[in-house]
Amino acid sequence: MELTNPLDEKNETFCSEYIRMEKRLILFLSASLNCHRRALKDFPAPGRKLMLEDLFHYEPLTALLKALDTAGHFCSLASVEHAVDAQLERLSAAGIRFLTPEDRLWPERLSHMPDPPRWLYFRGTLPEAALPAVAVIGSRNATNYGKRMAEFISGELAKKGVGIVSGLADGIDGAAQCAALQAGGRSYGVLGCGVNICYPRENYELFTALCGGQCGGVISEFPPDSPSKAWHFPDRNRIISALGDVLAVIEARGFRSGSMITVGYALDQGKEVFAVPGRITDPMSRGCNALIQSGATILSGPNDILDYIGLQRSRRLPPKKHSSAGLSPEEKRIFHMLGEEPCFLENIIQKTGLPAGSVMSTLLKLELEGFIEQPSGNFYCARFHP
Repeated sequence: MELTNPLDEKNETFCSEYIRMEKRLILFLSASLNCHRRALKDFPAPGRKLMLEDLFHYEPLTALLKALDTAGHFCSLASVEHAVDAQLERLSAAGIRFLTPEDRLWPERLSHMPDPPRWLYFRGTLPEAALPAVAVIGSRNATNYGKRMAEFISGELAKKGVGIVSGLADGIDGAAQCAALQAGGRSYGVLGCGVNICYPRENYELFTALCGGQCGGVISEFPPDSPSKAWHFPDRNRIISALGDVLAVIEARGFRSGSMITVGYALDQGKEVFAVPGRITDPMSRGCNALIQSGATILSGPNDILDYIGLQRSRRLPPKKHSSAGLSPEEKRIFHMLGEEPCFLENIIQKTGLPAGSVMSTLLKLELEGFIEQPSGNFYCARFHP
């Protein structure tokens, strides 16, 4: 099989031919046949839909192709090759990347969740495992109070270098993600449609900013051109919760809302759930108040999450490094300018000439990896000499 690429050039060098072939076939299944991981039933009975889990039991791939033919899809190796090459050209032209779990760029957090996606499409960038992220969710029909809380909490978290993950929907999602970008931070939208479709249209400006890749990205397990459908959103919600270190529920009407579905996924994934308390007479606060009654952590401000993330991530810190050889050029630039005397954040931004959001994210990453420390406020210093 000729292995033309833009799948992931760097990763292709290290993949076996079988994995590369499998990845191309997965792309064919996800895009050309529009197979969904749970929607394909009674494979390979003719005239029935396929269950994707069954597809992965067929080895070698030629046996799978034969089974697909038996199911009435009449695939040949040549037809798969042609369909994959055509799809890759369309993806490349649209700036869309296609990933499977074997790829170098695959988000590490998704590897530790139940029922992980088999593939992802994305535009822009993906959340980095080394940097903290918070999933922020809530009602589409949000109150002014809910929107203000989403903007305040997400904006302050973004200023500290925390990525904001949400669903790019109206209401809480859009308010949280816009606030993150306005604060110079990063945000990631997980969609219930293809990554070339903006839904809802009212968030087109936010969608375009995320697709640009300078401040985040958009992610979906649904192929390009897939429209938004009601059954897509519960599946999308499990990825939102998985990409965050914690889940923050800003406002929710009740236990039958979409937000509560996401809470269920977060609990299954072992994530801490935070909830913003609201007025007991407000129907839009019933969900959050009930969560708090059930044991969710009260979210009274961004410091509640920052303190929790700092505590939890400190337990996972690797041993302190004594060489900056493994740092990126941007990380080295900031690290080498810091000495034992604390330096004010604004001075660091001015001296490096880098964007404020980039500097804050890099400082947080260096702090988490043990290179620098924050003795007080917005002052930073090195923990050891370079």
